[in-house]
Amino acid sequence: MAIKLKLKEVLETELYYGFYEIFVLGGFDVRANPDFFVEILDLKTNESILLREKNLKARDYKNGIKAVKFFSFEIYKYTKCRISVHNFEDMVVNDLMPMPITNPISDFLFNFFSARKQEKINLDQVEILIC
Repeated sequence: MAIKLKLKEVLETELYYGFYEIFVLGGFDVRANPDFFVEILDLKTNESILLREKNLKARDYKNGIKAVKFFSFEIYKYTKCRISVHNFEDMVVNDLMPMPITNPISDFLFNFFSARKQEKINLDQVEILIC
């Protein structure tokens, strides 16, 4: 069961027991401030479900869209919950992978010689996928 929501959405849904991963959809380079988080609130107990942040952000395609894995969590029993995204206002999502060395000269050379340019994705197009 996959759940998709926009950054500004608040969604109430049901989750069954199991292991889940949270992806940011839209690009391969996602930079968010340390306060960025996805809140999953159990409506029955009014407690937040503990998320584990991924230190190494795996990049993959989910449903044909570029995705970066951000969090994972585990549900131990069926629950109804509210899902919301917080502190995403200054998030930057770029189309291409980040460069290993970032300085103005390497950025200029990359953009000058590459056929594709590093494109910044509008936050209205960025989605969260829970699967």
